[in-house]
Amino acid sequence: MSEIYVFISYSRQDRSFVERLTSNLRQAGVRTWTDLDNISAGQEWAKEIDRGLNEAAALIYVASKNSAQSRWMDAEYTAFLKRKAERVIPIIIDDEGPENLPLPLRQFQWVDFRGPFEPAFASLLRGLPELQSSSPIPTPQPKSKGYVFISYADEDAQFVADLKIFLKKQGYGYWDFRESQRDYQADYTLELENIIKNAAGTLSIVSPDWKRSPTALQELHFSREVQTPVFLLKVRDPGPTLAISGMTYIDFMTMRKDGFTQLDGEMRRKGL
Repeated sequence: MSEIYVFISYSRQDRSFVERLTSNLRQAGVRTWTDLDNISAGQEWAKEIDRGLNEAAALIYVASKNSAQSRWMDAEYTAFLKRKAERVIPIIIDDEGPENLPLPLRQFQWVDFRGPFEPAFASLLRGLPELQSSSPIPTPQPKSKGYVFISYADEDAQFVADLKIFLKKQGYGYWDFRESQRDYQADYTLELENIIKNAAGTLSIVSPDWKRSPTALQELHFSREVQTPVFLLKVRDPGPTLAISGMTYIDFMTMRKDGFTQLDGEMRRKGL
């Protein structure tokens, strides 16, 4: 994106508020960056967020009862503060927002949206004068439906490459830690928890190497615990495996094309 814009950091649970906020900002001539509007299907989620942060002129941080649980948001503001600390505007949208505002962001004047929306929005605009254009910004079509988390062993990377092509056709991005270059000094497992919670689904690539992975089974069990839909894609026979005994899987070992057709149907059945 070549135009000047503001990056909006938010918890997915606050999406309805953020949609109203972005709509009003665009009507006021302010271009916005959010994940669903600006990350295209088939793109690696972490890399695109890094790019969005790197090119943003300002960051709006949406503080709420939900933001405290988002390690993802912590990563975003930490990365942004390393280069453009003066362009952060925190906004408070509920009574837990002030206490959940991270300490590094308390140096900035925040905008209180707990009361009527219009005066708070006017106050926000006063902090973004150089980002406003003289005419409204057209409402963009969302570029993706979100992302799926891919859990796999390195030995199955070739299959994963084909899977990513399929995901692009389905309108999804993906999160692949092997591609991500994120370095936010965050604990790996805590960051992973947040990523799985916000994923549209988890795709577990089942094989003998997946079975031996130190993290794959944890990712599977955690996905089920937080009710992120899980799809087991069997690309090579792992042999008897207690962890997935009795679970339905999609067979990619014989006819790969049929496997993708079945996966398409299962994703639609789950509402994806």
